[in-house]
Amino acid sequence: MAPKRTPSPSPNPRPTPTPTPKTPEQIRNEARAKAGAAEAKQNASIAAGKAADAARLQAQGNAVGANIKGPRTTVVTKLPTGNTGSTGSVSVVPPVVDPLIMAQLDALRAENALLKSNKEAATAAQRQSAFDLLRKYAEDFDMPASIADRLIDLVANQGYTGTAITLELQNTPEFKERFAGIEAYKKAFAGDIAAGRKAAAPTPSDYINFEKRYQDVLTRYGLGELANRDTYAKLIGGDVSVAEMTDRVANVYDRVMNADDVLKQQLTQYFPTFGATDFARTLLTGTTPADMAGQLQRKLAAAEISSEAARAGLTTGVERAQELQAMGISRGIARTGYSRIAEQKTGLEKLSGIYNQDISDIQTELEAEQFQGLASQRRKRLEQQEQGMFAGRSGTSQTSLSQGTAGTF
Repeated sequence: MAPKRTPSPSPNPRPTPTPTPKTPEQIRNEARAKAGAAEAKQNASIAAGKAADAARLQAQGNAVGANIKGPRTTVVTKLPTGNTGSTGSVSVVPPVVDPLIMAQLDALRAENALLKSNKEAATAAQRQSAFDLLRKYAEDFDMPASIADRLIDLVANQGYTGTAITLELQNTPEFKERFAGIEAYKKAFAGDIAAGRKAAAPTPSDYINFEKRYQDVLTRYGLGELANRDTYAKLIGGDVSVAEMTDRVANVYDRVMNADDVLKQQLTQYFPTFGATDFARTLLTGTTPADMAGQLQRKLAAAEISSEAARAGLTTGVERAQELQAMGISRGIARTGYSRIAEQKTGLEKLSGIYNQDISDIQTELEAEQFQGLASQRRKRLEQQEQGMFAGRSGTSQTSLSQGTAGTF
């Protein structure tokens, strides 16, 4: 007999096909189908349970009415009937299954089927609820629906859960675009965050809360045009708190926009090219908005000093106003000081004509006297001459000598 031949393996075995991952849409459709089937099955189980209850009640009524009696059958058994050794017959009733028990068993089976159906329906409902939750998540954070499909794929096809989903989500282009300020904050303050000098980057919930509060401030001050994501991202990325932003708007922008006519005229020397919106944007989100805010506030204070000089009929240059601002001269002090300087200057101009004295640039000396405590020598000489003329002598009066004890100019 010829030896049995073993077939050789195919030289090119067919590879086992790799299952194609399901798309988010397929996953959602399957979840909806399973939820529908489970609901139908649950309804059928409920109907079966009701039928079983009805059958049980019917069986109970039948059992009571018939007193659970079955047909009698004669069965011959070989039992001794006395001393003769003959046999007799005995009637026995065959066992009858209680209909009540049968109804209870049917009800129990229906109840188990209902529990199983409810469990399947609950599982399908939870799965669908999870998908709906992901879509709601995207809507709440004002992100495109495509991010929900991406999350569904992570959960259903790749098995991601919890923290892994959160980390993966933050790496998506949609997340980085929606929360651009988070990435900017991380880059700008990476070293400070690592050293504990800065707090960790805000969460999406914190971010949205900041946006709402920024919007409230901008709207309140009539800057609704700046209430947009780009502004919010720059403020958050620059670690500008709501309180700091409000301070910048209230102490600089609002003062500029609501200045009186005299101050507005002076402001044109300091902010000649800024429109309202451009000015506010630079103030809030410039390259270095904190420094910008400080510079603008100092310029504003200088402009206010200039406006008080103009209000008194005097002229003060930008540099001189900035010098006075650096000395700590406020608008209120400037108002009182320039009012006094205007009075003195008018009287001195008359005296200079009488006594042929040069008082060019006398305002600078009077400013030093009012704001720095340095007595003006030319003012003193003219006043002494005037007093000497009326007193009949050219000496120095006690009144004139009592002024300017802190120094001379």
